[in-house]
Amino acid sequence: MNDGMMIFIIFGLLIMLPIIVTAAILCVIKHRRSRKKKIYSGVTKGRVDEIKIKGLDYPNIMYVTYFVDGAEYHIKETVKMKSEAIKIGGIPVGQRKSYQMGNISVGDSVTIQYDPSNPAKALIAENDGTVNV
Repeated sequence: MNDGMMIFIIFGLLIMLPIIVTAAILCVIKHRRSRKKKIYSGVTKGRVDEIKIKGLDYPNIMYVTYFVDGAEYHIKETVKMKSEAIKIGGIPVGQRKSYQMGNISVGDSVTIQYDPSNPAKALIAENDGTVNV
């Protein structure tokens, strides 16, 4: 193998390594969330108490209160986003981000899935996705 080919292989591996690591992390996150959704079979409604917006470079955090058997519980999650292209005449010129759950605000009702054996373990049902900034 000549030097040019060896350099090409090394740079190719350097480029592929972060891509592979990122893909693996995203797969693990998706698998853990889907496993929790199967385990958390209890369903109730919760009230959005606060949506903390820290800025463009930080994820928004949603605080929700929910009740199970008369007991009050609290949960916080980063709000997952979806991205839509802004186009002018079919040419993309930017992107618009919105909540994966739709237009949600303080006081709105959201679906909570919780573990019946430990209702403090819960997740916001419609808040699925990987993008949170």
